[in-house]
Amino acid sequence: MANTAATPSWWVGIDVGGTFTDVIAMHRETGETRDHKVLTTKGRLEDGVLAALQGLRIPLEDIAEIVHGHTAGINAVLSRQGASVALLATEGHRDLLDIGRMDREFGPRFYDPTWLRPHQERPVARRRHRYGIRGRIGWDGQEVVPLDEAQVREVAAEIRAAGIEAVAVCFLNSYLNQSHEQRAAAILREELPGVYIQTSEIYPVTKEHERTVTVALDAYVGPIVTTYLNRLEGALEGAGFRGTLWIMTMNGGVGSVAETLKAPVFQLVSGPVGGVAGSVDLARSSGDSNVLTMDMGGTSTDVAAVRNATTPMTDTWAVEFGLTMTMPVVDVGSVGSGAGSIIHLDSVGTLRVGPESAGSVPGPACYGRGGERPTLTDACVVLGILQPDLFAGGALTLDVELARAALKTVAEPLGMSVEELADGAYRLACSDVAGSIRSISTYRGLDVRDFGLLAFGSAGPMIAHQVAREMGVAKVVVPQAPGEFSAFGLLTSDLRVSTARSPMSVLSTEGGTDWEGMFTELEEQVSRNLGSQGAAKEDIALERAIYVMYAGQTWDNRLDIDPGEIDDVRVKQLIGQVHDFYQQRYGFSAEELPIIVTTIEVTGRAPRATLPKHTSRAGEQEPVLRRTTVRLNGITHDDTPVYRRDLLPIDEHVPGPALIVEDYATTVVHSGSSAVQDATGILRIFSDRKDEHSA
Repeated sequence: MANTAATPSWWVGIDVGGTFTDVIAMHRETGETRDHKVLTTKGRLEDGVLAALQGLRIPLEDIAEIVHGHTAGINAVLSRQGASVALLATEGHRDLLDIGRMDREFGPRFYDPTWLRPHQERPVARRRHRYGIRGRIGWDGQEVVPLDEAQVREVAAEIRAAGIEAVAVCFLNSYLNQSHEQRAAAILREELPGVYIQTSEIYPVTKEHERTVTVALDAYVGPIVTTYLNRLEGALEGAGFRGTLWIMTMNGGVGSVAETLKAPVFQLVSGPVGGVAGSVDLARSSGDSNVLTMDMGGTSTDVAAVRNATTPMTDTWAVEFGLTMTMPVVDVGSVGSGAGSIIHLDSVGTLRVGPESAGSVPGPACYGRGGERPTLTDACVVLGILQPDLFAGGALTLDVELARAALKTVAEPLGMSVEELADGAYRLACSDVAGSIRSISTYRGLDVRDFGLLAFGSAGPMIAHQVAREMGVAKVVVPQAPGEFSAFGLLTSDLRVSTARSPMSVLSTEGGTDWEGMFTELEEQVSRNLGSQGAAKEDIALERAIYVMYAGQTWDNRLDIDPGEIDDVRVKQLIGQVHDFYQQRYGFSAEELPIIVTTIEVTGRAPRATLPKHTSRAGEQEPVLRRTTVRLNGITHDDTPVYRRDLLPIDEHVPGPALIVEDYATTVVHSGSSAVQDATGILRIFSDRKDEHSA
């Protein structure tokens, strides 16, 4: 979209979640912020986006940039409502998606003889639509058997007759030589005009199973994401927007619509990635450099570990067991526990919270929109944590009696009162989230005592202190506008492009591999890509990484490496760095073994803009709105103060128990602790007693 507005003054971030669509706007000169939230409009996400923008009361022609994260792709995968997909694989390898790595997920069904892989139970590409194509690229990238072009045309006819919407092409060893994939794709485009075609060129790296999954998932979500973003562009243009629309991707950066539509699969969880981007920005500017992030919305909770104010990255990411993609992505995990998670009894009568959610339709019972099953939101209403008339800035009044009636359906079979059930469900949900955070912290060797818990999402602050107490984390950090913090994080993201190549070469001064030449070629490719999206050459920062393993190993490890020419002296340094990494990570190194570099990777970053910083809006009015009754951990507190966050005095301690409310979030402060807000508007909760975590 061309920018024809005279002097557009606003930047806007939009995060479409499973329950709510969040939007935040910041004025590029004054730093003024505005935020809004609407229910997500499933089926036509762009309608919710436009409604959220209208709630900002900003003319669209005054908006310079919109940065957007969405759930169109991930929702299609999780619900298996994506496009119909055909897969072209090398002959003899069409079952790679089902076979996977011949392992199974440890859990309740580990010994179940009837267990099937998730992809077999709910296939992304049905077996009858997977085709083995004659032709072979060898281990060294040389052609062993020519591509059977006639067979590709025959398969195209079958695909056409079946009404398939998308085709994934992934041939053996094509990360070394893409000629067969490229030729097959060209034939398919000739034979199947209008059908979505994708090859592993989107990220041509080793690991055949993961590369195949990546391409198959891209084909599965490609038509849906493409249709949605094209509709969104048209809707925004029709409403008067003339600025730039950026799309958040899973590598922690943004790209233009045209660029990101080359590989829609990299947008699967763009909203949660925005939350991590905002967390890194806060960690850099606030001094809270080590934080465990907890982004709780209506449907799920996303968690990540930010160390030294650096974005956590991983080279593999699983949608679900057996559907693992390979690409550089922000390392963010998820648990199916959100404010809309349904409270229920499982098959053996055990109390559970989630993973099923009431979503935006019908929503929790207390919304009065037809929901009858109890949710965590209903429990918080009954406990007094959520004030019915202050929810969503007063836009929606919660019905306490409907919440009680829904909770009663589960409380009675357990012989519990409604209040006891609500209290138990609240603590259970907090425990589930704490377990998820441990999986990305304690279970990876991190000492949580060195971290703060950064809570955002509309529901994050209302459980954060309880989660921190359970984990032994002494500090909770709540940013301004936590309900829209992921949307704010979208605004902080740089323009970013990553690419890779898999040389499968020995790291040695005698290997004859032109490491510097390969890196330089990738850097030129990344720089051209960023330049085509408007980045100035002098603004582009390039980062290098290598994926390494000892000879004979199966799995590699990602290592960031410093810039600078890779000559023989540098290779020796890298060899030492690899051995040091293994010693630190695994407790051993094998200096007698050759080191295999499976993949080299280049990421280019270019800043889009520098945002003004938040400032506190504390006023001179009395910050206490009222006093109310709140039940926390089985104890009823009859005189709990309810504070307006924007009126909290700067640097003054608020003792618990207390509720701190704002338009789209409520922060709970337990007894024995206090909260304090600084001049930048960041709220922190500190324990006032040494045994706080044992409560």
